[in-house]
Amino acid sequence: MNSISPAVNRGFWLVLAAAFCWGTTGTAQAFAPAGATPLAIGALRLLVGGSALLCFAVGRRQLHWQGWPFAATAIAIGAIAGYQLFFFAGVARTGVAVGTVVAIGSAPMLAGLMGLALLGERFTRRWLLSTLLAVAGCTLLIATGGDLRLDGVGVLLAIGAGAAYSL
Repeated sequence: MNSISPAVNRGFWLVLAAAFCWGTTGTAQAFAPAGATPLAIGALRLLVGGSALLCFAVGRRQLHWQGWPFAATAIAIGAIAGYQLFFFAGVARTGVAVGTVVAIGSAPMLAGLMGLALLGERFTRRWLLSTLLAVAGCTLLIATGGDLRLDGVGVLLAIGAGAAYSL
């Protein structure tokens, strides 16, 4: 008999679906029409995703304005929009593999650095381990010697995506 509650089981499938959608963003840009810019792809992604979330919240009657943290919401909106711009521009310059790995791989390290700088948090063993694993993963990607485009500006844009994601 399955001892996992229906809510946990549903949550698992929702997280899996979100990971699938999130994991295909670089590939989606690679197969986008020739004239599609990183700005257009990011804006379309925000429009579709934001509209779906808004409809979901309204449908469940979970949208409440009283006590809404507008300053934090503005920072979050800026970070989400920044991630889209940095990520798609980075992938366009340096390729799907490098852009995605650098963006995702830099996030744990940058989150820890932001926690230290903005909140005074100390580094933990878990942060050190995740940072080491991220650096090792990026190193393995580069060390494979495959057909990679290492564009310096593209890598910096991907790191900017990691920073926006971390924020």
